[in-house]
Amino acid sequence: MTTSRHLEQVLAHAESRLAATGARRPTEVLPLYKKFLKVEEHRLRLNHQAGGGGREICARRAELVDVLLRYVFGGAVANTSGNGERKVPLALIALGGYGRGELNPFSDIDVMVLHHQQAAKISPDLEEMVNQVLYLLWDSGFKVGHSTRSIKEAIAQANTDMRTKTAMLESRFLAGDSDLAREFRAQFRSKCVGAHEREYVAMRMQDQVARHNKFGDSVYLQEPNLKSGCGGLRDYQNLLWMTYFKEGSLSTNQLVGKDWLSESDQRRIERAYDFLLRLRTDLHYATGRATDTLHINLQEQIATRLNYSPRNGQLRSEALMRDYYEHARNIFRVTERITEQFVSGYVTNKTRALFSFLPLIGADKTPIGDSFFVRKKQLHAARRDVFRKESEPMMRAFQLAQERDLDLSPELADLLSRSLRHVTRTYQYARGPREIFKSILSEKGRVGRILRMMHRVDFLGRYIPEFGQLTCLVQHEFLHRYTADEHTLVCIDKLDALAETNDPKLIAYRNILKQLDDPLVLYLALLLHDTGKAVGARPHSEGSALFAQRVAARLQLSSEQRKSLILLVDHHLTLSRTAQQRNLDDPATVMEFGHIVKHQRNLNALMLLTLADGQGTSPEAWSDWKESLVWQLFHETSRYLADRESYYEQTRIERESL
Repeated sequence: MTTSRHLEQVLAHAESRLAATGARRPTEVLPLYKKFLKVEEHRLRLNHQAGGGGREICARRAELVDVLLRYVFGGAVANTSGNGERKVPLALIALGGYGRGELNPFSDIDVMVLHHQQAAKISPDLEEMVNQVLYLLWDSGFKVGHSTRSIKEAIAQANTDMRTKTAMLESRFLAGDSDLAREFRAQFRSKCVGAHEREYVAMRMQDQVARHNKFGDSVYLQEPNLKSGCGGLRDYQNLLWMTYFKEGSLSTNQLVGKDWLSESDQRRIERAYDFLLRLRTDLHYATGRATDTLHINLQEQIATRLNYSPRNGQLRSEALMRDYYEHARNIFRVTERITEQFVSGYVTNKTRALFSFLPLIGADKTPIGDSFFVRKKQLHAARRDVFRKESEPMMRAFQLAQERDLDLSPELADLLSRSLRHVTRTYQYARGPREIFKSILSEKGRVGRILRMMHRVDFLGRYIPEFGQLTCLVQHEFLHRYTADEHTLVCIDKLDALAETNDPKLIAYRNILKQLDDPLVLYLALLLHDTGKAVGARPHSEGSALFAQRVAARLQLSSEQRKSLILLVDHHLTLSRTAQQRNLDDPATVMEFGHIVKHQRNLNALMLLTLADGQGTSPEAWSDWKESLVWQLFHETSRYLADRESYYEQTRIERESL
């Protein structure tokens, strides 16, 4: 095994500083160890500030602690043995993240002392030796997780507690009796892994669901948890732990080429994991403690420390968080898909060898033409090359999911993601996909789920690149709680919900939606209403209107549809702002607004868009007071549009009678 340049430097420094400690009690020479650590920690911080990768810096810190512990363990053993000979075989084992060789600045140090003693209670000499190691680590500022066990005790504990089993799964020999460590690994593999695959994978999946629920159940939180949130470090690690139980390797390499993970997806999640480790390292440095939540008041500071600069009208913190969301999204999507495949029991000739303990899928399937079939309410591709010769079935898959209320199977979602190269400019202008897409957006109350489905596999952003620019775009505004793409999809969800609502407050909106003749234009307006934010347009509505004009031409909307779409996008804030900022008792206000919307059909669509945009922003953006003002303007404008000639005279008489 080759020694890294960094490790060579640490070893040389340790030789010069710590070799003189000899057989003295480690706690007696604590200042020497502290000084050694201070110098090496400073070196690591400089390496991080110079742009060192997340994995690189974490691995170097683990190497540093390895060297320290070997000296401490050696000194403690020699001191308690008297003559330097061990009475009982001992081995010092690294566990958990430390065993994995990944330590952020204030990560816990998890270690286990293995012994061969058979007595129920360990000997005083062994207890003294362990205490010397622990006291030095505590006095040096480390937070230590520790245990002292025989192999039998370690195996029993691992099979009792999943967390312990997972920590031991990544165990690594540090110092002492290497034969004892090898015996432990062999017994762990045979007694804790073999015949426990199904049970362990099920528990890890349950743990993932519970963890996601606890930490917000969304990638797009304003203050994400880097370790345990959706798309966080733990999701990536969870995938590796499950893979280990059959392949015996903690690496994504085992999943590549076996129908589980494409090389491009592997590159994405490896880059994402490195990014998250680097971000977590800087978060520890910035706060001076172990923490995983990236609070909003720290984001600008950390963005500056990581050398982000403002771009496209975005703040440094917004640029940082956009990178975060993109990376977390990649980890979340890939790990969720593969986990779903584990649950479904999906197998091919290649994956069968990797997860042979999974159940075989039955043959109960309903064909849909030559390209697809349905099994257990999921849409599947009939063959892996279904999109190779003809790419229109890509859009057709989403239409079928909408028509038959189906989900995409994990395999079909993966296949769509791998086939995005077929969504070219020619495809964007092709008649077949265009007509299907317009049909999908014409189904009242059934659009949001399908657009989310498209976005989850990156198809939506490829087919409508104007929307694709919003992916993970951060909005650090007072009212916005979501990234721009998530906000847009939430707005569409809110519009969908009106179709079947029984909420007394929303019945009036439901009636307006029911009267709407052409929902395509309204859904398309919602999809595009914030696209101007991607290019920093001020106001963004003007930039969004230009993008809407381009999309309207590409989708070959009629002249009337095109005019309505551009009006709705350009004025998606006008109804709310006019209602809140102008005198609604002044007929001139109503007449001016009426000239903008032109007719009742546009006013109805704008009313629904305003509600969806307000509800999709945050509760504060759509209060009862704001809603009452909007309704007042709506009703007054409806009166004006119904009879423009007599409106001014009627309002004048009404005002004079007050």
